[in-house]
Amino acid sequence: MAGKFLDTEISFRGSIPDDIAAPGLRGRITQFYDPLDARSRESGELLDNNALLKYILKNTDIDILLKTIGNAFFPRVIAIGTTPSEIIAPNRSPRGYILINANQTISGIVTAVTVFPAGTVFPVGVTNSTAINVSGHGGAAFFFNVTELSAGVVTVDLQSQDPLSGNWTTVQSDIFSGAAAVGTYYANVGGLGIDQNARLVVTVAGDTLTGSISATLKPALAGNVSGGAIFIGGPDVNTTIGFPILAGTRETFYLKENTALFGVAVATTALNLFELQ
Repeated sequence: MAGKFLDTEISFRGSIPDDIAAPGLRGRITQFYDPLDARSRESGELLDNNALLKYILKNTDIDILLKTIGNAFFPRVIAIGTTPSEIIAPNRSPRGYILINANQTISGIVTAVTVFPAGTVFPVGVTNSTAINVSGHGGAAFFFNVTELSAGVVTVDLQSQDPLSGNWTTVQSDIFSGAAAVGTYYANVGGLGIDQNARLVVTVAGDTLTGSISATLKPALAGNVSGGAIFIGGPDVNTTIGFPILAGTRETFYLKENTALFGVAVATTALNLFELQ
């Protein structure tokens, strides 16, 4: 029959290598090492598992605090345009934010008013100022500069006008507590009498007095402030229904989970966002 038959016996002539002849390593080899000691840096005492966990928790708290400080002191600057843009994306958990409108183009916050111009000669008797429109402000302060003193007593009263009858009534008397010498006097009347229209009544005894009176009205109410205001709200926020963040002011908000915040402005305005953890 043509072909070849395989031998049923393997014949090898030569030496068997040692790495095959030897049995070699069998099973798992285990090495034993001495455990490391965890010791307190201050006392050198060994720390058990509970003590180690306390140290880990302390280090974790410090790390979280550092991250919080980093987020709080380094704001994210967002350009708010004329169409609603997202300021804060939804979070998985409630979180606090500080929003600052750093725009410095502000007008209407403080209004300076000349009540009696410099060099005004106040005659003996009563002199009423013209009406001062204070309807857009929450408080007022007055300056009385006396350049030539009267020989008699001088008093300055603050009056407010009744919007129904048009009559005037005194709400604060002698606001400068008697100008007794040449110089400049100051009176902060706050909001008492700062209603719709106010005026000053100067009463001079003895002889004439020369001087001037000016007023500083502030703060302006929100509706009277012009500048780069930002309005925040939902995705459909606009400059009519949005919550206003006036120029140079800040607001703090705590948003619930899954809540997004959007903003819009009359002109592109930068908003600083500080994230609190």
